[in-house]
Amino acid sequence: MGKRNIDDITPGMTLGQAVCAPDGRVLAAAGTTLSEDHLRLMRAYGVRDADIAGQDGDPAADAAKAFTATAQRCRELLRRRFLALDRESAVGKTIFELAVSRAAGRVLDQGLSLDEVAASPALPCLAPERQLFDDAATDPAELVSGEVELATLPEVHVRLLNALGKDETGPAELAAIIGRDPSLTARLLRLVNSPVYGLRGPVDSISRAVTMVGQKELSTLVTGLAAVSAFSDIAPELCDMRMFWRHAAACGVYASLLARSVPGLAPDRGFVGGLLHDLGQLVILRKLPAAAGRALILSRVEGLPASEAETAVLGFDHAAVGRTLLAGWNFPPALIAMAGDHHRPDGAPGSRETALIHVADILAQAWDWPAFSGPPMPALDEPAWHSLGLSESVLVDVARDGDDAIAEIESVFFSGPTGRPH
Repeated sequence: MGKRNIDDITPGMTLGQAVCAPDGRVLAAAGTTLSEDHLRLMRAYGVRDADIAGQDGDPAADAAKAFTATAQRCRELLRRRFLALDRESAVGKTIFELAVSRAAGRVLDQGLSLDEVAASPALPCLAPERQLFDDAATDPAELVSGEVELATLPEVHVRLLNALGKDETGPAELAAIIGRDPSLTARLLRLVNSPVYGLRGPVDSISRAVTMVGQKELSTLVTGLAAVSAFSDIAPELCDMRMFWRHAAACGVYASLLARSVPGLAPDRGFVGGLLHDLGQLVILRKLPAAAGRALILSRVEGLPASEAETAVLGFDHAAVGRTLLAGWNFPPALIAMAGDHHRPDGAPGSRETALIHVADILAQAWDWPAFSGPPMPALDEPAWHSLGLSESVLVDVARDGDDAIAEIESVFFSGPTGRPH
């Protein structure tokens, strides 16, 4: 046994000796496995420390008990977000249990209060109240049809994409165009040196980047950077942009990591597809903020995945808008399908890239932090998962390897003080 300060005692620990109130009342008997309610009662009576069983003999056992108790509480808190995910299937169970273990580990590692984390706001992104019930001036049909000007690509990206479309364009010409935009140059170099690519040696020039990464892959990356830059002006009061881009980066990283285990899929295209998959949400926020706010409220109140709530309010979802946007920008068909179909993959062998984004999107939602106040999880399409030919065991590696890469991608794209891409 050993004395522990009350602030260092966590649910799941076992009392070695009874804890009594100043008047002699027994608050918890020896051998009690402590819960949050026990700890609140002890604090209410001014208890400052207690004897905890096993402190002198087996700290590893105590740590294991604390993790087990915390994981069980996390499991209970997370269930309401995962109602649509089939937790009886092998892949659904793996995704859910990884979400539980990651949440429990973070709570314990950072000494967080589960009560406080679980009580964090359930609506982190919301249009201002005055806009929620205004009549939208834009016809949703126009938004989807493309008659509304959705966004404009920066000039340097237009020049670069035009050059990349010509067979005679060489590395020197590409480097010259990219070099006209110092911000693009810096981000591109940081990206090719990030864990997403994992090149053996440092890449310190654009011409070397073209050589090392390849012109086709560079084209895909520039396409993604162009799309990200086009939405740098979303007002922060309309959306927590840092949260939006963190999810986008996570989806891209997970898609890239999964693609490495699927023959025929390109990790770089998976990364960009993940990065762009939710751009339609930003279009809706920009053009129809009131409707976006209503859809968000409906999602949280009724427990609907975001795409279903959008369809109920607007008659279409952000994936349909993303398809229209990328098609209007003349993006490659594969990237258009990744954005347009990621919520409704058909599971066909020829649609594995879309299935890749579908799975990566679910992983990014399931493993995000804070874990308990996020949007309801959508259902995982089992045929899409099986079309990738992956074992559930690969998800453990993806979860482990993804964290550092996601942090690096955030710093590459979205490290400004407002959380906007720059």
